[in-house]
Amino acid sequence: MKNLLGLATLCLIFPLVGCLQFNAPVEEYYGEQVSVIVSEIKAPSLEQVELPEPGADIFEYLTYAVAISPEISALRQAELGATSGVSLAVSKTRPQLSASSSVGGYKEDISVGDTQTGASINVTASQLLFDGGLVNGGISIAKLQVELARVVTEGAINRVSAEAASASIAASLAVRELAAINEFKEKIKPHAAQLERMAGSGLIDRSVLDEITSQLLEIDISEKEAKSNLKMAGIDYSKFFGELPVPNNAPLFPASLFSSLQGDLVADNTSAVRESALRALLAEQQVAVARSAFMPKINAQVGSSSPMDSDESISAQAGILISYQLSDGGARAANLSVAENDLEQARRALEFTVENAGGVLSMLQERVFNIKEILELAEKKLPLLVDQLRVAESQIQTGQADISKVFEIKMQVNELQSRIRRGQADLVRTKFELAAALGLLSN
Repeated sequence: MKNLLGLATLCLIFPLVGCLQFNAPVEEYYGEQVSVIVSEIKAPSLEQVELPEPGADIFEYLTYAVAISPEISALRQAELGATSGVSLAVSKTRPQLSASSSVGGYKEDISVGDTQTGASINVTASQLLFDGGLVNGGISIAKLQVELARVVTEGAINRVSAEAASASIAASLAVRELAAINEFKEKIKPHAAQLERMAGSGLIDRSVLDEITSQLLEIDISEKEAKSNLKMAGIDYSKFFGELPVPNNAPLFPASLFSSLQGDLVADNTSAVRESALRALLAEQQVAVARSAFMPKINAQVGSSSPMDSDESISAQAGILISYQLSDGGARAANLSVAENDLEQARRALEFTVENAGGVLSMLQERVFNIKEILELAEKKLPLLVDQLRVAESQIQTGQADISKVFEIKMQVNELQSRIRRGQADLVRTKFELAAALGLLSN
């Protein structure tokens, strides 16, 4: 007998040892499985995602970015899960039917007689009548969780859209900045060469040439920075748009959203505030559910059972079942205390979120206003500089101006044009941030 038990034990142990790869680290055992599942989801199929047409507006690009976002996909799956939770909660309000059967031997008198064999079947149906609001509270919680999942998804769509727009703006700006620097270098090459000749012949002081050379080095540095910025912007762009080519033109802010960014902006309708408010409502329902645990449970119940002894008749019963837990060691009181603390925390979080959301909207709105003012001033200054450049170039022939002055003004024009490009990009980026904060990019 002992030998048989030992053999059985070995038969159970050997397969387990084989599965665990004895003496192999846990990391090694699960490493292959991790690699497999990562490879399966690393490159999601984009066959059903419609590519934006060349020259399409920014909304089509943002729709594409949202469609291929793993984060948004996961959140939408969470929405489906939350919806299933409602069905589960509602099922507890419906009649519950259970059945059991047993087969075996029995004795009417264990002291005498032979063992008889038989089978019995028990069927019970019950309907909840009262539970202090436990089930209804669970249904409310499930429905709130569905709405919360939807609002969380909306908030993520707005955030991802704003980030994708920012990545597109940064990439197109980097392309244009590098092109502008290369164009400017080609334009000033003749001037630089002329200044070198003039310094060599003693027509200008060597210190002037040194100053110009220093400025030219700054342009070279700017070119290196622009190339680096373009590479980094391209990496960030690919996170949202995959292999889509970087647009040469900066995305324009949709005209349809302009009016929504004007006037007094209300924070109550933002995704962040709605999410926080829903969490507060969930906490309220959790308190109600915790309180229902102190109430009795009442069920209408009907049942029938057949005895194992075929000579006996089938029995049936119907009635009202009332149950109440007299003591649970303080678990219900503790759960209620936790729920009440969570509610207070949720309300404080909502208060903070409303205040913070209002501050964010005001800040972004003010930033839009400031950028516009700075751009207006820069755009007013640009034609004045261009006119100065034209005058200086014409005065070279008469000796009223020298080439170093022309070079200096050209540098100023180039810097101001770059500043305007960066300001315009910053303005569009800020508008997208403001639209995302208002929840306008998920519509």
